[in-house]
Amino acid sequence: MDDGFAERVRAEADIVEIISGYVTLKQQGRNLTGLCPFHEERTPSFSVSPERQLYYCFGCQQGGDVFNFVMQTEGLTFPEALRFLAERVGLEMPERIQANQSSKGQRVKEYLYRLGELAAKFYGNELKNSRGAPARQYLKQRGIPEAIQKEYRLGYAPDSWNAMCRMLESRGVKMKAAELMGLVKKHEERGNYYDAFRNRLMFTITDFQGRVVGFAGRVLDDGQPKYINSPENPIFSKGTIWYGLDRARDQIRRRNRVILVEGYMDVLACVIHDWQETVASMGTSVSSNQVALLGRYTGNAFVAYDADSAGTEAVLRSMNSFTGTGVDLRVVSLPRDMDPDDVLNSEGGEELFSKCVEEAVTFFNFCWNRACDRHDVTKAEGKARALRDVAPIINAEEDSVVRADRIRDIADSLNVPQEAIKDQLRRLQNMESKHKDGTDRHNTKENYGTRRPQQKSAAWRAERQVLQLMLLRTECLHKGCEMLSEDDFEDELHRRIARVILEGDPARGDVNRRVLSCCEDEEQRRLAAQFMMEDLPPGSPEKVFDDCISVLSRRGQQRRVGELMAIISGKERRGEQVPSRILKEQMQLLLELKSRKV
Repeated sequence: MDDGFAERVRAEADIVEIISGYVTLKQQGRNLTGLCPFHEERTPSFSVSPERQLYYCFGCQQGGDVFNFVMQTEGLTFPEALRFLAERVGLEMPERIQANQSSKGQRVKEYLYRLGELAAKFYGNELKNSRGAPARQYLKQRGIPEAIQKEYRLGYAPDSWNAMCRMLESRGVKMKAAELMGLVKKHEERGNYYDAFRNRLMFTITDFQGRVVGFAGRVLDDGQPKYINSPENPIFSKGTIWYGLDRARDQIRRRNRVILVEGYMDVLACVIHDWQETVASMGTSVSSNQVALLGRYTGNAFVAYDADSAGTEAVLRSMNSFTGTGVDLRVVSLPRDMDPDDVLNSEGGEELFSKCVEEAVTFFNFCWNRACDRHDVTKAEGKARALRDVAPIINAEEDSVVRADRIRDIADSLNVPQEAIKDQLRRLQNMESKHKDGTDRHNTKENYGTRRPQQKSAAWRAERQVLQLMLLRTECLHKGCEMLSEDDFEDELHRRIARVILEGDPARGDVNRRVLSCCEDEEQRRLAAQFMMEDLPPGSPEKVFDDCISVLSRRGQQRRVGELMAIISGKERRGEQVPSRILKEQMQLLLELKSRKV
């Protein structure tokens, strides 16, 4: 990527102007504030700094520069955000950048995107003409209005052997590309091509940016198979797509939740009844990539799959994909043998569906209830089996409070002491550890609900203030670069930010931009943005900085004293003479620590 061009775009793309297109901002002191576009709130906690060209939400901790904002709101990669902003400010992408982005693989993708768009228009036109009457009648019976048909680009594949083939040939489309995308098939014996979709209602599948990547064709009678889907290809992978996400993402962000359903018709039914935050998975299981995609817009997912055994198994298969992602999964229990489409179109269906969503249970409670239904928990053997079913979920939980609550609830439910539950969980985790790597891992109480949060010590707070002052005050940046190294920071996140600051040239004066652009992950970028947007600590910045340096220096001396004591003890145990330089260094450090005022 051309850093020079990116800087030109950054300079031209005023962050206030860009964000004002998404958020209503009001002046408040030197900054502007508004309701955060990334989570639902009533009191503004979203702040934009015209001076620093940064934004930060003190509610959800999202923050960064204009590129980060566009990447978050539009779901773009950095190259895509660069192109987006360049077009907004009227700058033409240099040919060298376009050439870098136009590899052979990228050119194939661009060709398939254009081909998908061409096919979607063809199917859409066929739905409108006389041949599309059967599909229109079906949609009318299902209660799908024309506005929704148009918005979701529904179409019709005519009952013809080669209507699509003829259209593609007339446009000069390469048939191998059409075959790759699953629009046509090649006859094994004759060698000619024929239409893959015939006499089917067509659902256009788009990615989160609205680009056509594939299709699903549904029969209009009782024929089989019920659905035919596009094959996976360079632009279509089931594990990276949610049907309807490009249209739902704004509502997902505003309502801070997403409703997950199985079928295309379920999505349309939900949208018609104002559940516009609904998307469908490309199959019954969900991949980690799909969960990560949802995590860009919300941390709350409600899964409303069909209320049958297959639907239940589908929910369970999704478990591992949500674990540890920060997306909280809840399960909506629908009436037996009904899917969201059935519920919403039944008498009183809107109220019933709302009630089901309101009463959604956590994924853990769903699994525990299911385990209790499967096993006779009035007997000891049934209790043990039920606990075994949910043990992986409890042992994978990193939040000690949540884990302790779950253990207590299970103990109360089974009328068993909590210590017995904890003991069994340890045994099961040991068995799992041995199964995975053949070793017996030591398990302590810390693993089961007694892990303590990191203590916010004076040194920890000093690390944060030093980093903030180096980002916001030039004199502190120069002094810090002379006096500090990344080893002076014990917190891993602090150390990574310090590394980026210290590796740069303080004379360049671009430390904020460099830190944000060099962040290794989202957590690091959020914390850096927070440092840049928060007010400086009270008092003289130089004095605060010196005091923090003193705290870090004292901690470093204490750490070194501990290292020297370990060396001395080791040599004494082995009967070796302790070098005088080590004793001298230890004595000097102890005297300095004694005389230093904290």
